[in-house]
Amino acid sequence: MMMELYDQEEVIRSYVKSKEHDTKVETAKRLLTIGKLSFQEIAIGSGLPIEEVEELAGLQLA
Repeated sequence: MMMELYDQEEVIRSYVKSKEHDTKVETAKRLLTIGKLSFQEIAIGSGLPIEEVEELAGLQLA
C-alpha cells in the first residue's frame, strides 16, 4: 500500500516537472521568435539553461 502511494506521488511529480519544462521551452521559443534578445537573456527569462536555448535556436533555424 505505501509503495503504491509512493509510486503515484512519483508519477505526479514527474508529470508536473515535465509540464513545467514544456512551459519553459514554449516561453523560450516565443522569445526566440522576437529576435531581439540574446540567448543569455532568453535563458534567464525562460528558466532554461543557455545550452538548451542555443539548441532550440538551432532547431528553429533548421
